[in-house]
Order: sequence, then structure tokens, then C-alpha cells
Amino acid sequence: MRKFNYFPVKTGLLMLMLISSLAQAGVVIGGTRFIYAEKSQGLSVSVFNRSDESWLVNTKITNGGSWPGAESAPAAEVPFIVTPPLFLLNGNHDNKIRIIRTGGEMPQDRETLFTLSIAAIPSGKAVPNSLQMAIRSGLKLFYRPAGLKGNPEQAYTQLKWSRAGNQVIVENPTPFYVTLFQLNAAGKTVDEAGIVAPFARRTAQWCGEATTCQIQWQSINDYGRVMPPVSVTVNGSTAVSVAAQAK
Repeated sequence: MRKFNYFPVKTGLLMLMLISSLAQAGVVIGGTRFIYAEKSQGLSVSVFNRSDESWLVNTKITNGGSWPGAESAPAAEVPFIVTPPLFLLNGNHDNKIRIIRTGGEMPQDRETLFTLSIAAIPSGKAVPNSLQMAIRSGLKLFYRPAGLKGNPEQAYTQLKWSRAGNQVIVENPTPFYVTLFQLNAAGKTVDEAGIVAPFARRTAQWCGEATTCQIQWQSINDYGRVMPPVSVTVNGSTAVSVAAQAK
């Protein structure tokens, strides 16, 4: 679950801050990623207020995402509406946000990424010499067409890895987005490795000068579960995958 937290500090302004990690208390979102299936009549997102304070909850959806590896957002209008876009969430209460598709054309051979952006805004009167902070969190929202081939939960095991000089290349041959979680390359942890878009490739200097580079990674499935680690050894321009290396 994604959480928001409230931090008072000495100033009289209202600031909006972005956070990427879970806070310890406050407003909690019932999930870290959401799948909108093509034939769905709508998607519900639960929001819980675990604090005694009241918060205004503001929600919007934007194209694409800011995660490393996310494809550039299209200029077209977002094909979803959120209801209610703004509501008061009293202390120790919960509510649901409803996401409904309004139309629009999206690729039918792959997933499309959107950002579900939810902000928790303090609704109470500011205390003198304190700072009330509205905290916004960006969550992955995937539109998934019907009939895509393959198992989205196993897509991370299908990634193909190769080298080009000091660059490591990762290719995703599947129609699903793959989150790179707990990525380790040449014995070093890669922070915020991001995602690999469907039928796309990324290049990075994760292996450095190492001639032979062992890469280990995990992923996160539709329900937020961390998948078991897999690894490959990359030492040249020939692409290797977990399946190919096991043969």
C-alpha cells in the first residue's frame, strides 16, 4: 500500500512535495500499480486515512511516466476520467476512487503506461510557524488490451541482455511493461533502475568496465508481489536471456 505522511516544520507556507517511498502513517492507497483491462467497466482504487487528521484527496491521470525507461508520453488527451477528482477524507475513514475509460485509441498489441497521481492535502487550519505539506504520489497505471500473448507475471524472465562496449543493452520482447526491481550488475546495486517498455530496448552503463558481467534482477507482478530473482551472465554482443541460458 502507498502511504502519505504529514511533516510540520517552521514556516508559514503550503508546499507540494513529491515522494517515492512509503511513509509510516497517514493516507494509504490500496496498491502500488493498477491494471486497466480493455474490457473492464471501470477500476476502483481504495484510499484509507489512518490518521486523525482530515485530508483533501486530489487525483489526476497523465500520459506516460517519469520512471527511467518509460516511453515518451503521447500528446493525445488522456482517455480516462477519475471520479471524484477531489474529496475530503476524514480521519480514520476510507473512500474509493473510480477510474473510467472515456474512449481514445491506444495500441492493441502492447500495454500503455499512464501515471495515476494522487495528492493528500491537509484540510485543517495551519498552526502558526508551521508548514502544512501536500504530498503527491505517482503510481503506475497500465492499460492492457485483451488477447496479449504471454504471461505478464513471467515477462521479466524473457528480457534479453547484451553488451556494446561499456554499455549494457536490455531488450523486452514481450507486450508487457517490466519493472526492474533490486537490479544488481557486476556486484553493484542499481538504484531506481526503472522499467523496460514493451518491444523496446534500453542502454545503460550498469556493468562498467567489467568484461564479464553478471546481472540479477527481480520484478513486481500485477498485485504488488516481488517476484523471485533471476540472473544472466553477459560477456558479449550476443543477447542472452534466462530461458536461453538455462538450455
